[in-house]
Amino acid sequence: MKVFLVIFLLLFNYSFSQETVFELLNSKETGVEFNNVIEDKKEHNILLYANYYGGAGVGIADFDNDGFQDIYFGGNLVGDKIYRNTGDFMFIDKTDDSGILDNGSWSSGITIADVNNDGLVDIYVSKELYDDNPELRKNKLYINKGNFVFEESSKTWGVDVSARTRHAVFFDYNNDGYLDLYLLNQPPNPGSYSKFFGADLTLLEYSLQLFKNTGNNSFIDVTTEAGLNRTGFPNSVVASDLNQDGFIDLYVANDFDAPDFLYYNNGDGTFSYETESSLKHTSFYSMGVDSADINNDGELDIMVVDMTAEDNFRLKSNMSGMNPSAFWKVVENGGHFQYMFNTLQINNGDKTFSDVAQYTKTSSTDWSWANLIADFDNDGLKDIYVTNGLLRDIRNTDADKKVGEFVLKIADDYVKKNKSFEYNLWDILPLDKALELVPSVKIKNYFYKNYGNLDFKNEAKSWGLDQPSFSNGASYADLDNDGDLDLVVNNVNETAFIYRNNSKKNNYLRLELINEDNKPVFGSKVSIYNGNKIQLFESSNVRGIYSTSENIIHFGLSDYKKVDSLIVTWPNSRQTKLFDVKANQLLKVNSNNSKNYNSKSNPKELFFEEIPTKINYTHIENYFDDYEKQVLLPHKLSQLGPALAVADVNGDNLDDVYIGSASGKVSKLLIQNNQGELLESKSKTWDPHKVLEDIDAVFLDFDNDGDNDLYVVSGGNEFSPNSSTYLDRLYINDGKGNFEFKRNLLPDVYESGSVVRPYDFDNDGDLDLFIGSRMIPWNYPEPATSYLLVNNNGSYVKYNDINNSLTELGLVTDAVWSDYDNDGDKDLFVVGEWMPLTLIKNHNGVLKKEKLNDSCDERRGWWYSIESADFNNDGKEDLVLGNLGKNYKYQANPEEPFEVFYDDFDDNGSKDIVLAYYNYGIQFPLRGFSCSSQQIPELKSKIQKYDLFASLDVKDVYGEVNLDNALRLHANSFKSVVLINKNSTYESVDLPYQAQLSSINDIIVEDYNNDGNIDLLVAGNLFTSEVETPRNDASNGLMLIGNGDGTFKPKARKESGFFAPSDAKKLNLIKIKNEQGVIVGNNNDLIQYFKRIK
Repeated sequence: MKVFLVIFLLLFNYSFSQETVFELLNSKETGVEFNNVIEDKKEHNILLYANYYGGAGVGIADFDNDGFQDIYFGGNLVGDKIYRNTGDFMFIDKTDDSGILDNGSWSSGITIADVNNDGLVDIYVSKELYDDNPELRKNKLYINKGNFVFEESSKTWGVDVSARTRHAVFFDYNNDGYLDLYLLNQPPNPGSYSKFFGADLTLLEYSLQLFKNTGNNSFIDVTTEAGLNRTGFPNSVVASDLNQDGFIDLYVANDFDAPDFLYYNNGDGTFSYETESSLKHTSFYSMGVDSADINNDGELDIMVVDMTAEDNFRLKSNMSGMNPSAFWKVVENGGHFQYMFNTLQINNGDKTFSDVAQYTKTSSTDWSWANLIADFDNDGLKDIYVTNGLLRDIRNTDADKKVGEFVLKIADDYVKKNKSFEYNLWDILPLDKALELVPSVKIKNYFYKNYGNLDFKNEAKSWGLDQPSFSNGASYADLDNDGDLDLVVNNVNETAFIYRNNSKKNNYLRLELINEDNKPVFGSKVSIYNGNKIQLFESSNVRGIYSTSENIIHFGLSDYKKVDSLIVTWPNSRQTKLFDVKANQLLKVNSNNSKNYNSKSNPKELFFEEIPTKINYTHIENYFDDYEKQVLLPHKLSQLGPALAVADVNGDNLDDVYIGSASGKVSKLLIQNNQGELLESKSKTWDPHKVLEDIDAVFLDFDNDGDNDLYVVSGGNEFSPNSSTYLDRLYINDGKGNFEFKRNLLPDVYESGSVVRPYDFDNDGDLDLFIGSRMIPWNYPEPATSYLLVNNNGSYVKYNDINNSLTELGLVTDAVWSDYDNDGDKDLFVVGEWMPLTLIKNHNGVLKKEKLNDSCDERRGWWYSIESADFNNDGKEDLVLGNLGKNYKYQANPEEPFEVFYDDFDDNGSKDIVLAYYNYGIQFPLRGFSCSSQQIPELKSKIQKYDLFASLDVKDVYGEVNLDNALRLHANSFKSVVLINKNSTYESVDLPYQAQLSSINDIIVEDYNNDGNIDLLVAGNLFTSEVETPRNDASNGLMLIGNGDGTFKPKARKESGFFAPSDAKKLNLIKIKNEQGVIVGNNNDLIQYFKRIK
């Protein structure tokens, strides 16, 4: 008994002695009792103002230059508060005698900077709401007079703007040494019952504004001259030199259907809007934004948070689903591709970005507000803190309907009783009862610890940051000067959070930058180096939403005791260089000792150079609505081209190119001349077949006459099953590049195809063909039957598949012939959607499907490509397989696969698609109630409410027996891999994470650096996702240099010169004027050519 008691006490003491990284401090002890209390009133409420629960910001700065960071809180219905930090997390409320006004206005954004270069930081407060009272909407500029005394000077300085400013940012846009001011002005707030609901809110009078600092204690409006006249629904902004040209750029996060604004600073006082050219997609309801080098590659990345929930219930109950027609209308009207997810845009160093939010699992953080990127545990890796929560779930679909019905009934009752249609809704509506219909649920904030290589995990609970709340603005600072970053959070209807950071095990370095004559330091960049590791930190004004964090450069150093070298690049491009800098100090760095260094580095020798004019051809896709046939398709199947084939067709020893077109367009044959020009053949051979959709093509000597004939695979999803438009074609070459279609040489096969792979598998001296079938049109995901065509005395006949190895093989995407068992003949490997790697073994000309090792047989993915080569130089052929990638909304693993069920679930004569995913260990329908009931209308009468649908798992919705009787396919891995041949069994090696950021649609295996090891060139993307799923578009193509052991080192555009950012479907080697090169076949885009220069 005594032993048991001792063990119990030890466990008890241990469990209560565990210290979380962050500690939420008691407001009574800190002295900070600020509470942003919000109450709905008839004059102003959530039904009138869409952002009524949006909260306000936090500003942190050392207002009295005593070495401690002080705090300013913005209040909505309550007055702002300013607190002096006296040390040891003790604060004194200095508001009463500070000159900070409490005139009943609504504060949102808090922006802090030294506006007049006097060495004291000033405060700009953004005001909004109150559509009928412009006076209350006037922004305030508080000039710091010292000792916590401020003078309101907005009118004097010319920035007492009443344009509903949500936030503002100070930055020196023209590098003249004075801080300029950019305002995030809002149109009238479009609440559901606002008088502005449905009004045109895009008028230029609501434009965001840029004010230039004259240097004479005043600002002037230069919005038009700067090219910034644009209206949106801005929530936040970050001013950052994203392309590192010495001029600060702007990223504005816009709510609703306005696209985010990415403006590059041209350096001449103007800006260029480049959202679409730099970002392949953005968030939809963009809330907070921050910029930082999150992956330590020396480039500044961007994160924007949205409002999609992570858990299934909130996801399905609070969103009614995206409207495809509305989505495409936004795109067509210049709103770009927007998706309701967070985006983490990795800077590619070439003015383009790739969103990796799905890969990092940071895409869904509920109704988010602030996002802060900083190193909170000093391990040298920047983490992410996200606040979220909304006082009431105003987008709860059921509640929204109830409120509408309630309001309508009140109005109807009033009219009936009073026989009059003249009334003020807010005089007759019991607002409290209406809002009681809307759920109010506090949500935990998120904290993503960075484990390196874009690996993040939400550690909010273990770090002590998981208190449920309605949190909005947030800032970070080292409040107790102990070398780690603490957090301050502004909450709605709850005392503000102050978190003390207790992480002590790692080293740090903090820098206070001091520019000459107190000139701004915003835009200064500090790079530190330890060995081959780099960290970059840029001084910028505002981060997250509504808020300003400390203006101190903070680096975590892990276990490094010093920094080998440190470079400060000041706004005027001069640099300060320091060496052997000791850790664990706040270092003041003055620009007085800066110099003009020659910062030009020798350009890296690239492998490729793009020649844009070499192939003057654009693949144009025909329009077809796949979803009209199958509402719940995961992606379109009618945009899989172009086909691409390269060979010498006229005997002049020059490579020519066939480009297969989409349905309705004529395919092209480009003939190379002696000058290296690719000129279109005048042949009309292809014209009669323009209704067919070309998916793949290959040149081959079908008839053994010494020239290259052409086989073209027809496919797509536009036509009904077994349509003659799916007939493949064989064109016979006369040796001079003239082709003739030979219908009689092919059997009647009417499958929607995907791939053709020639090989003389029966060893009779002529080329046979494997023809992979992609789908049964309009019947996804039913497995299709593929074919072998045997070359039989001058014509192709179907292979007698006595083993049924190819019957209903699957949704085939690619195949390769490879001698995996070293027996002298090649075997066939086939991959596809929902398929395992499939082996069709060659037994002396007899082909039979056989099992591989368990890991290959059990691993099912959405494989899009496969190639074979000896990657580890052991004399055996290995495989590389391109998959969907790990940066997609759909995730899969062996324990929680991604699945599809297919059957006629409502007995209406047509089969239905049910996609299913796992959420916290439970399998749910992937799609929401709106989409699901569109596919199966009887769900509306069976379930009726969104909340009920959101609570049901997939068996509850569709019935366990029905699902058991359905066709059921699964994918348990979306990783692209190399399979190393270990004597007819395979060892799997994941490709580097850079190759997992999108789908890989094609692969070229080649030794590009002539080191004797096989390298890879890959390209991909999937632009045809249904509109609730962000496009798979993060790939820009990638070179992977082989290490000779089956592993690879990635080389992006900056090192390779290869850049294929479109929906790339095909890659082909080509030689032009005896120079090796690569052609990229892009769907619905230009065909690219890259000359090999190394």
